[in-house]
Amino acid sequence: MRFFIASPWKNKDQVEQLSEKLTRRGYEVYSFLLSGANLAAGISIGDELKMFNEALGNWQQDADIKRIFDSEMEGLKGSDALILLGPVGRSSLIEAGIAYGLGKKVFIVGSVEKPEVFYLICDNLYADIDSFLGSLPPARQ
Repeated sequence: MRFFIASPWKNKDQVEQLSEKLTRRGYEVYSFLLSGANLAAGISIGDELKMFNEALGNWQQDADIKRIFDSEMEGLKGSDALILLGPVGRSSLIEAGIAYGLGKKVFIVGSVEKPEVFYLICDNLYADIDSFLGSLPPARQ
């Protein structure tokens, strides 16, 4: 099974932790950290967000924004399920909606601050990463 992790940059540490734990269990993972779907790997979160916000000034023509978008869409199409790792941002919610529209399972890990934005698209809700991991069957090798 391949999971797409949708979460904002501010959750970078939790995304890394979840990716690592899923991979160790034999699952495949797509995340913006592993895929290169970001502007510059290895820089601070603040610098990445600054670069991203500057690129958004010309979002319709910016080649980096297009590359990120294409990578994220391919990641969603190639995944079996999406993990919405909270707290979530707007782009994570959009990715969850796309995944649901593509017929993928959608799981929420973390608290739901605004339940009105989910419209019952999620298969299950988990309080934390360990609860989610505990619910998974063994990965097929």
